[in-house]
Amino acid sequence: MFHNIHLNELPSGGKLFEGEFRNDLFDLSGEEAPHYIGPVKFSLNVSIDGPWIIVEGSVTARFELECARCGQWFPYSIDLDEYYSQEPREGESTLDLTAHIREDILLSLPGYPRCEESNVEDRTCPAAGKFAKDAEFVPFPEEETAEAPKRTDIWNVLDQLPSTGSGPTKSKS
Repeated sequence: MFHNIHLNELPSGGKLFEGEFRNDLFDLSGEEAPHYIGPVKFSLNVSIDGPWIIVEGSVTARFELECARCGQWFPYSIDLDEYYSQEPREGESTLDLTAHIREDILLSLPGYPRCEESNVEDRTCPAAGKFAKDAEFVPFPEEETAEAPKRTDIWNVLDQLPSTGSGPTKSKS
């Protein structure tokens, strides 16, 4: 779907593209990487505005994420309800949105997901209460975070090493 948009055939008000994309376009690997559940659902209006290609609508994708606290997997939905993209046309006759949609969805995933942040089901993290609350964070006193004292020539330390005699020798010519 995302690669078959013929720009020369778009009506003046644009055209609505709706459907599902079931193939895994994310290709995430690794034990801790999000698991794509699918499908990617989309409802996008594609139009041309002068030299620009305008894409507006909504995109939704489901994943399973690993909780950063307890390590359990939980469902999470990416809902880009006000999706917007503006790209230069630059003489192109077709449009492939696959890379743009993929990137925008991946950028919407949380960096340190937690069970209780699941927007698909109500959850309580089994590790809740085992970590300090964010409000209990106490920063270092200012004098400890001030710039470190300037060191004098740190290479002087090398001069204090005993000579082993195994270093390079000068040859007389």
